[in-house]
Amino acid sequence: MQAFDFDNTIYKGESAFDFALFVLKKRKRLLRYLPGIVKILLDYKACRMSSDEYLERLNKYAPIFLENKEFIQKLVVEFWKKNEHKLYLHILEKITPEDFIITSSPYFLLEPIMEKLNTTHFICSEANLDEGKMTYLNFKENKVKKFVEKIGKKKITNFYTDSYNDKPMMDYAEHVFLITKGKIEKIK
Repeated sequence: MQAFDFDNTIYKGESAFDFALFVLKKRKRLLRYLPGIVKILLDYKACRMSSDEYLERLNKYAPIFLENKEFIQKLVVEFWKKNEHKLYLHILEKITPEDFIITSSPYFLLEPIMEKLNTTHFICSEANLDEGKMTYLNFKENKVKKFVEKIGKKKITNFYTDSYNDKPMMDYAEHVFLITKGKIEKIK
């Protein structure tokens, strides 16, 4: 069994950040929040926060961006029509039906394209769109915890990721492949 991170692994970029920018273009009044969102992304990429801190900081902005469930669901579909081309086809070809995509991206964001990802097994962050907040963050050590909770202690043969934020998953997997700008390098 293989497992794949999503952002910068299957998708060229950070899908949640790209989606936030997409929302900003549709709701220009939210532009004042851009510096805070960028700071969160930079701290996330630099591994400077725990899962709890990340969730707390995301929920500072989530109610503002997720305030209208129907509107957000409509925007997610529009977002993928515009951004589907950012999926790395050579990585998608590696995914089989029994593999997992384990990501910090929220489920509602991936839901419209799940059929294109060659598997039905997803472990994602969760959001309550009715309340406009993130309820679970699938980040760092939470990825392994949720995988074991869902599957048991089944081993992951190959794990593909772009980030050392996934160190717990890297330690759990037999082989690890680091994806940098679509290029694959075996590091374990």
